[in-house]
Amino acid sequence: MKKRLYSILLAVFAGVAAYTVKPRKAQAPSNDNTVSLTYPGTNVIITPGDLLFTPIGKSESKYAGHVGIVNSRREVIHSIPSGLMKDPVSRYFNKFRSITIFSAKDPQIGIKACGYLDHLHTTYPKAAYKVFTPLGYSDHEQYCTKIVWQSYYYGAGINLGRLSEHSLAIHPILLKDKRHLNCVAKNL
Repeated sequence: MKKRLYSILLAVFAGVAAYTVKPRKAQAPSNDNTVSLTYPGTNVIITPGDLLFTPIGKSESKYAGHVGIVNSRREVIHSIPSGLMKDPVSRYFNKFRSITIFSAKDPQIGIKACGYLDHLHTTYPKAAYKVFTPLGYSDHEQYCTKIVWQSYYYGAGINLGRLSEHSLAIHPILLKDKRHLNCVAKNL
């Protein structure tokens, strides 16, 4: 009787778990020690300065989002509560269900942005995660939009979104500046 009850409870638990947990998109196995020249499952070339936008949250609410930026070594740098994170592109893709990629219209602009990005990541790897901090100040305090904006603003002289240095809590979508960026892939 106990085995049958145990089996029933296990089946119910498995059913509930299968219903509530959304499956991740399938990815071919990758070796994080190698650097691919294209984004997983595409022929889109990984370019320094690329911005990878993704909605986050279980409902993938359009009011919550995240952005990372590709550095000169084709790794994604993004800000999370524990500091500035550096992920191989394949790992970043495995963390999120839907990614939209924007590339600089002028590849040299993206490369210049990476110069400042490298400075931020090297100098402040454990930057405090604070959304209510001005974009143009306090490099030791970061959030995802801020590190991208600063990289383009201070590294390449480009003000993505025409934002003030004093702006606080800027949503990543405001960085999708079509004057300087092209959308090269959606919903990957």
